[in-house]
Amino acid sequence: MLAPDLNNTIHSNIGMLGTGVQARYQLQYLKHVTECRNVLVWGRTQRNVMHFIGDMRSEGWNIEAVKDADELLDRCQLIVTTTCSREPLLGREHRQPTKKVPLHITCIGSDATGKVELDEKLIAMADLLVTDSRLQTKERGEFEDAVASGAVSLDDIIEIGELETRGDLQRRKGRRDQDDDSCGNEEDCRFTIFDTSGVAVQDCVIAMMLNEALR
Repeated sequence: MLAPDLNNTIHSNIGMLGTGVQARYQLQYLKHVTECRNVLVWGRTQRNVMHFIGDMRSEGWNIEAVKDADELLDRCQLIVTTTCSREPLLGREHRQPTKKVPLHITCIGSDATGKVELDEKLIAMADLLVTDSRLQTKERGEFEDAVASGAVSLDDIIEIGELETRGDLQRRKGRRDQDDDSCGNEEDCRFTIFDTSGVAVQDCVIAMMLNEALR
């Protein structure tokens, strides 16, 4: 849902951090909102990575593995994190991208206290932080530790509902040189992160939509 709003044009690659069922679901959904079919994937076990690559290639994705998770930051414009990690996996080197390009990260895996996939210094680099519940983000989710340590302020995090009603926060389309992946003068090059730890109202709305579709 956030991918169209925060990163409406993907020129390079989609990055997947994780190789499980959730990673598959997220990639299958992205097929409906972007024309990009180039995917880079990082996983903790080679066996699972190879299974993921085989399954996703059969669904029409051009996919390859990377050995270093932070390589996704350099080569992708959209990254989706889907692991159950309890230590940072992405941004541990705190390095800036080699080119100034639009970058959005959607964090799915950190849905409980203690789970974390992004280094808090990477979170602090973002131009826009979005969550499903600002109150809940203090207790769980990707921003929990960053808020607790003071790396980011809770007041700087906006809720998804506010994003949906404010077009000025959504990513603007701009011109780009076809031979250059870096931003043009009119390109919106913000680094944005959306963290969803899950709220009950989302489940209720999905259930209502499914019920209507099955009638």
